[in-house]
Amino acid sequence: MMESECPGVYEQLPRQFRDKLPARVQASPQNASIFRAGFDFFPGLITDLFNRLKYVEGTVWPMWKLVAAFYLVEARIGESAVKHAGEKIYSTMSWPPHLRTVADALRFTETAYFESHLRAPRWLAGCWRVEHETPTRMVLADDTPYPCRVNEGVVAGISRAFARHKPRYRILDPDQAKRAGGTVTRYEITFTPD
Repeated sequence: MMESECPGVYEQLPRQFRDKLPARVQASPQNASIFRAGFDFFPGLITDLFNRLKYVEGTVWPMWKLVAAFYLVEARIGESAVKHAGEKIYSTMSWPPHLRTVADALRFTETAYFESHLRAPRWLAGCWRVEHETPTRMVLADDTPYPCRVNEGVVAGISRAFARHKPRYRILDPDQAKRAGGTVTRYEITFTPD
């Protein structure tokens, strides 16, 4: 279905996700605005990409098209641009005002992802999840099909937004991360308590 609707897209996706992207999961139209804001330095590229994917802005779209959009941009302009876009997500999304600490914001990635994929089951759409937490350390797992670099950007953007907690992150087991062919990337984030 993917290849018949958008020729050439299938081959641009990482092997570990190509045949696992669910056809029936939808992504919120807000994701298009977030995507466009993340790559605002290339507006023509994004318009062309949306045309290639046959996505009409302002409408719900199949998750596989949103995932493909990130990988297509990564292939075209590079990993650092995709990471930069991920960093901007924190500043372009509507985050609840009750998030007061870096730990609150990191925990909220679970809810934000779930809501932006219209509450699709986690086993189908993937998810963010907190695997371990102490007052000064968190292990956050990115179990989504989105590029490793964009989600690293999300962690970096949250860390920057809560700089007063002196957060530092690193990828645990980088040889098993999505960028190395795995399906989950785990981050260890250390910070000072509030």
